[in-house]
Amino acid sequence: MSMTLQFSLDETDYLNYQLFTASKSRNIIKKRQRNRFLLPVFFIVLGLFPRFDLTERFAQIYILIALLWLLLYPLWEKKMYINHFKKHITEHHKNNFGRTSTLEFEERAIIAKDENSESKISFNEFEQIDEVPSAIYIKLKSGQSIILPKKSANNIDEIKVFLRNLSNDIKIKYIDDNEWKWK
Repeated sequence: MSMTLQFSLDETDYLNYQLFTASKSRNIIKKRQRNRFLLPVFFIVLGLFPRFDLTERFAQIYILIALLWLLLYPLWEKKMYINHFKKHITEHHKNNFGRTSTLEFEERAIIAKDENSESKISFNEFEQIDEVPSAIYIKLKSGQSIILPKKSANNIDEIKVFLRNLSNDIKIKYIDDNEWKWK
């Protein structure tokens, strides 16, 4: 069965991919949890140490700082990651925005083409397929991914059915993560 998909990627597609990948990375998850809780614990412990006559006042101030950190840090961190990835995308991918790409699904491989290049990728190189609200990500064993944006693809429903069947045939995970949202 041969099927063709044409699409173009924009900054939002790259950004969503980077954020999704970050949200699934064990190292980044650990780092985010550590950053969120380490400073508040420090301030609470600091507030519990006696401070001359002002012990209670210092404890209240440090506990207030810890609570504010717990409430506000996640909002700041979310924006910090978005800004970081936007800068990275602008620096490394800006020439790809709006460029039409074509994927041809053949019997045993996918052929990816754009204005400057052509690649043939065997289905055996597929590691996992993730579907999120805005796109489908085909993760390759090399660590790279193919981004299939749902909004600009001409026949995305057929592709989804094809990829689900393919994932069963080659025994890889097809993860339906349509509730995913960057937090």
